[in-house]
Amino acid sequence: MALLRWGIALGVLLLADGPPAEAVHPQGQPPVPRQQQWLAQPLGERYPQTPAQVWEWIDEANALEAKGANGKAAALWEKVLAWRQKALGPDHPDTATSLSNLGLLYVRERAFARAEPLLARALAIRIRILGPDDPLTALSLNNLAWLSFNQGRYANAETLYRRALAIAEKALGPEHPGLALGLTNLGLLYNAQGAYAKADAVYRRALAIREKALGPDHPDTATSLNNLAALYINQGRYTEAEPLLRRTLAIKQKALGDNHPDTATGLNNLAALQENQGAFARAEPLYQQALAINEKALGPEHPATATSLNNLGLLYRNQGAYARAEPLLRRALAIREKALGAGHADTAASLNNLAMLYSDQGAYARAEPLLRRALAIQEKTLGPAHPVTATGLNNLAVLLDQQGAAERAEPLHRRALAIREQALGPNHPDTAGSLNNLADLHRLQGAHAKAEPLFLRALAIYETALGPDHPTTALSVNNLAKGYLSQGAEARAEPLLRRGIGSQSLFLQREAPLLPQARRQEQIKALGNVWEIPYSLGVSSPAGASLALFTRLNRHGLLQDIERRQAQLGRGSPAQQILVSQLTALTARLADVNLSEPQRRTLQRQRERLEQELYRQLPALTPRLVDAAQVAAALPADGVLIEFQRFRPYDARQPEARSWGAARYLAMLLFPDGSTRAVDLGPAAAIDPLIQRALAESLARNRPAGPFWAQVSQQVLGPLLPQVQGRRRWFVSPDGELSRIPFTVLPAATLGQQVELRILTSGRDLLRLGSPGPGGQRALVLAAPDFGGPGQWQPLPATAAEGRWIAERLGAALYQGSAATTAVLQEARGPRVLHIASHGFFTTGSDDPLLNSGIVLAGANHSHQASDDGYLTAKEAAQLQLDGTELVVLSACDTASGTLQTGEGVYGLQRALTVAGARSTLLSLWKVDDDATAAFMQRYVALLKRGMGRMEALTAVQQEFRSNPPEPDWADHKFWAAWQLTGDGGPIPGL
Repeated sequence: MALLRWGIALGVLLLADGPPAEAVHPQGQPPVPRQQQWLAQPLGERYPQTPAQVWEWIDEANALEAKGANGKAAALWEKVLAWRQKALGPDHPDTATSLSNLGLLYVRERAFARAEPLLARALAIRIRILGPDDPLTALSLNNLAWLSFNQGRYANAETLYRRALAIAEKALGPEHPGLALGLTNLGLLYNAQGAYAKADAVYRRALAIREKALGPDHPDTATSLNNLAALYINQGRYTEAEPLLRRTLAIKQKALGDNHPDTATGLNNLAALQENQGAFARAEPLYQQALAINEKALGPEHPATATSLNNLGLLYRNQGAYARAEPLLRRALAIREKALGAGHADTAASLNNLAMLYSDQGAYARAEPLLRRALAIQEKTLGPAHPVTATGLNNLAVLLDQQGAAERAEPLHRRALAIREQALGPNHPDTAGSLNNLADLHRLQGAHAKAEPLFLRALAIYETALGPDHPTTALSVNNLAKGYLSQGAEARAEPLLRRGIGSQSLFLQREAPLLPQARRQEQIKALGNVWEIPYSLGVSSPAGASLALFTRLNRHGLLQDIERRQAQLGRGSPAQQILVSQLTALTARLADVNLSEPQRRTLQRQRERLEQELYRQLPALTPRLVDAAQVAAALPADGVLIEFQRFRPYDARQPEARSWGAARYLAMLLFPDGSTRAVDLGPAAAIDPLIQRALAESLARNRPAGPFWAQVSQQVLGPLLPQVQGRRRWFVSPDGELSRIPFTVLPAATLGQQVELRILTSGRDLLRLGSPGPGGQRALVLAAPDFGGPGQWQPLPATAAEGRWIAERLGAALYQGSAATTAVLQEARGPRVLHIASHGFFTTGSDDPLLNSGIVLAGANHSHQASDDGYLTAKEAAQLQLDGTELVVLSACDTASGTLQTGEGVYGLQRALTVAGARSTLLSLWKVDDDATAAFMQRYVALLKRGMGRMEALTAVQQEFRSNPPEPDWADHKFWAAWQLTGDGGPIPGL
């Protein structure tokens, strides 16, 4: 979904193989007509004159076909045909049956040139021997029609299907179950052409016949239900399709069992419905079930197993989980090459899908030869005018576009569009994909008059076929916006971007909660970078500033918000609490630095499975968009929200690879009256080094760092001062390296005592923090842990007195020495205040950023116990139960450090504690002297006890240290400026 142009959904059309009869997957694979359904009798009566050896060949051929061993089956069908021609004669009806069986197998193999003379000869025999109005003659017409359908010769197929139906209806009657097969095949043809009203009529008639003749629970009735559902899916009528697919699955499970391949088909189709709706996380377990059934029932190298691998791999691709997708797609390709042959159309599908995965990752040199090989197979096996060939043309054109080869891409796009309009109709979603792709090519060529109508037509098709809120529709909306930006028509682009980005945010709020946490960023990345575009428009107009702020409010910190809301829900039922406990134990094991890499991977997979199991049990989060007006209403009259954003400027006139410039910072201001402004702060390359230098000087303590922070202030706050005059309360949401700035001590004239400043993850927090939190329990203090003798961590003697003093003032439970363990924190339930006086740590050793930071507690110098190694990582801190906790103070060094993630801020302890439920956190940006910290914290708690707000108390203590410190040296900002309060800045009720 990250692509500007479409190659993905088109590749999906090639995938699913149905069961050997009428069931059709949403990808639209044609069925294999079954003679016994047409005739309502077993195929090939066991005539006495037929030797047992011949029937053994027939039984074995059928069994081999069921296993996907078509090559071996063909050899046996040829032996049967040879025997019948010799024993019964070249014009015997049984010879016609053998010709049909062999011909149908060649159709499945896409060996059309070999199939056609066999099927035509069978028809000629039946007309000559049985007559033009015999049901078997109708069956031969149906088989030839199916061949034409597979060749993309739809007009010829319709003529033959209608002839066959007329004969069958006359011979068998209008309500004979055999007639349903012909109706279904005609419906498949109409469905493929986008003639949905015609398809609906014949599908419904077939369903009515089967329900009456066979009963509502017959597998063939399930097939008709499935096909009608597939039609609804193609029309975007998902709510009507789902009950049909669920009924189909229930019938198959009851009639065939839970482990039958047809049941796997039902699971696959239900999964495809979820995927078509953008419900990727709900599709995943269904695809996984289908794969497990096929592997067990049919074997690991069966073509149906390859289909399940392919479908699951493509789902992972849509989720941006490329490392998961590649081995599945590779395995599917290997199976198909071995079982079906290197020149089979399904092999081409696998080549296409693997190529598009490489294209997503920018590995164009690996993708192109695969796409060219796939296209060559498609043109040879299916013909140059087949819709699947159009898919191959489209995907190769997209790849060329991505490499800037527009001149070579354009004729491929045009040819693909022409095929689709002719074969599928002007209103098919695949036609919309080609319209979009050709439009974008014109956009980049500057041919805007050509591009705009194509973009508009594509969008109209998607809105009708998929619905206005579908992820693909959102991509189309965003592409039209890019078209207008290329013309400089920002006013026309802005409402489209607001709609597209809002739709993507709602999609993420639906999908991300169902994914393991480690995979959520992948899904965000798969949506692409459209969310960055509004920041380039921020300073161009008030509408641009409003759009930029809307984007920031609905995208930044979104995963943190989801994790926090889910953490609250996960404390519900006993079953969920058991899963949470298991996750907590696994997280503790993952934090063990002594784990081998294989052990770590195994534990990570176990954790992901548990997370998915838990998240699927939780009540669904209600997706919601936040409007600036809602946040403005939460601001005080003298307040201002300042949202900072690190972004890359976007130039819509350039190809995608060259459209993004060097990173810059933007400040978005929201005022209580709802008005917005945006200020460009300049290149990140000019700001980030200043912050890093100031932090380094603060840590080094060799010379005053004030002048360095003054440079930061001039660059970051200086441009804002004219806009915020008279605003005493600033609510600041930083981004990028700005998250490491101690804003309260920047030497700007409006800061210090004149401004009350609060740090937020996002302006959305104002809506949550405006309501009181749940009542907390007795405060909890951990101080002066016994680290276990000599080792990496040295004792902190001043924290013992600090802890005793604070515990006495707060009436808190106090744990010191060997009692100050991680277990105490993990067993705590919502202490009103949590104060921890110990070391903090930050490393870069793990791929999981939340395992790289944390708090050091008792026993850390001898961390041999798997149950408690003396470290509380941020990952573990996120699982603490801090609902009701008003304030967490980490009176430790460097506790605000973490890993910066675009769109999410700092992954570290502050984020983790917020997810766990804390309404505010006080952490340090650098290492602070032990004695100075103890004095600072005692004074801070004393002011909180007097009823001061959390931010007001912090500002007061910092000012006291600045002007009248307990020790003269402590006047230097290095001793007091590191403390950063995030979240609720008001007084703590009941303290």
